[in-house]
Amino acid sequence: PEQTAQAIYQDIYDFANYAFNKAHAVSYAVVAYQTAYCKRHYAKEYMAALLSSVLDYSDKVNEYFAECKENGIALLSPDVNHSFAGFTVEEGGIRFGLAAIKGVGRGLISRMAEEREKGGLFSNFRDFCRRMDGMDMNRRAIENLIRAGAFDSMGYKRSQLIQVYERVLSGIAQSNRSNLDGQMDFFGAASASPGREELELPDIPEYSPVERMAMEKETTGLYLSGHPMDAYRDVAKASGAVPIGKIRADFAAESGPSIFSDGQQVILAGVVSSSKTKTTKKNTLMTYATLEDDTGAIEMLCFARCIERYGSYLAEGQAIVAQGRLSVRDEKAPQLMCDFAQPLAEREKLFARSHPQIPTDGKTLYLRMPSMQSPEMEHFRRVIYMFEGQKNPVRIRLADTGKLIGTSCDLHNSLIQEMREKLGDENVVVK
Repeated sequence: PEQTAQAIYQDIYDFANYAFNKAHAVSYAVVAYQTAYCKRHYAKEYMAALLSSVLDYSDKVNEYFAECKENGIALLSPDVNHSFAGFTVEEGGIRFGLAAIKGVGRGLISRMAEEREKGGLFSNFRDFCRRMDGMDMNRRAIENLIRAGAFDSMGYKRSQLIQVYERVLSGIAQSNRSNLDGQMDFFGAASASPGREELELPDIPEYSPVERMAMEKETTGLYLSGHPMDAYRDVAKASGAVPIGKIRADFAAESGPSIFSDGQQVILAGVVSSSKTKTTKKNTLMTYATLEDDTGAIEMLCFARCIERYGSYLAEGQAIVAQGRLSVRDEKAPQLMCDFAQPLAEREKLFARSHPQIPTDGKTLYLRMPSMQSPEMEHFRRVIYMFEGQKNPVRIRLADTGKLIGTSCDLHNSLIQEMREKLGDENVVVK
């Protein structure tokens, strides 16, 4: 009835005036404007403050790291001579905050900054240990600083410091005890002790890049010097893999997902960061694995048949390409119901043998699509995310209306191959 409809509308109107009145709206508008202004004109300062505000949430830090990269802001590794507790701005970029390293307390970081201010930069590893001895510093903190790369700028190999740091700390502690006890030599000088010796480093090779990245992930929750996926970027694109962060962002949008949907088949590529196999109530196996690329992470669910065929590929640290359907339940983050997995190293070999290279510099990609709403166009929208850029024009002719629409990308042979497989050779031209 109209009277009921009017009454309901009046309730909505009254509530709207109360719940989000003009004063509230204006306040938000001012904050939004200030934030946008800071991000535009003081991008490094803004992102450093944003990163510092989420120090305890590695997923958020990872998300903002990716945004910094997209905007050309360099992320500088942690450094005992330059880092503070939070993320700070330097001429070269944003310096990683030491409070994000596990086992390194804010008390130690404050004393480190005070000691630098008072006595100058730490000249070497032994100088650091000597000056910081007794200042909330323990072996775990030192080891994690080494593993995170906080002494890399001093020219040491992480592998060398891991071998000697306990001996250095023990020598300094022994030397300090001797001085306190008044153990002086005949001429009044402190007696020789391991704490006064020069730092002797073993002649051993440095950890591999993959090992260093694993250390960084373990100590900070993040990959700092690179990402294990860096070596597989081309083969991931060639496989039509969708960035995980794009899926998460699409489902997190206030207006709801516009590109992906529940039940949709997708291909992902990443590193298995965790994996656990359990027995279900029906006495079958089920694996919960987390797949992570440099844009985000997603949980994969693998059932008995998938485990039987591909279970050996789901070990932690394995770089894989995975295929399955998206599952979104109860407003949780999307999951991947996996039905196929393959190591990216194997995929790379297959790709190298079967895909001849086509020169793409200065070329335009021409496509013919059935319509804007066709499955082919939907597939193109998902795949083009992997090739975002401005290097090459893309021109798309819609068969139903005859309209010509355009976009741009960083054209890659794998995109050309993917579209030829989807549309047919006659509908894909590069010239």
